[in-house]
Amino acid sequence: MEDADDMGRENSLKKAEYALEKFPLQYNCAQSVLRAFAGDFGVKEEDCVKYATGFGSGIATGQTCGACTGAVMAIGLYTADIEDRIKRKNKTYELVRDFLKRFQNKHGSTDCAALLGYNLINPDVVKNIPEDKQPKVACIPFVKNAVLILSDVLEEDKKNSQK
Repeated sequence: MEDADDMGRENSLKKAEYALEKFPLQYNCAQSVLRAFAGDFGVKEEDCVKYATGFGSGIATGQTCGACTGAVMAIGLYTADIEDRIKRKNKTYELVRDFLKRFQNKHGSTDCAALLGYNLINPDVVKNIPEDKQPKVACIPFVKNAVLILSDVLEEDKKNSQK
């Protein structure tokens, strides 16, 4: 019989697979991460896809990684039921900082251009990048790990809240 940690890890892996399912074809990194969590918060996937459209490619500027911004939006959904505005903001910021710290520890940065090694908003640069360094390939580990890290952060918060 699986324990709760094993089931949680299996669920996290399924979410990561789900995030990667259409990423190479249809969705940007932010959309892919956010839509993986939509069902957890009773939000329609198509709405998540709409909300996250401008957050891919480092918020369309090569800055903060879209996988990170998708995770930050998911944290906002996670804390949305906290009625007190100040408590909601404080909890959200705490979780965002935790997520970003873990992501940076794993990948060395939360900046899109730094993660890729080039700024993808320059089409002349991008067209000369080898296929294995193109965002739809190079960003796969960032999308996957954003989902896994966020799953851990949220699961730990749920456990800590029950104490």
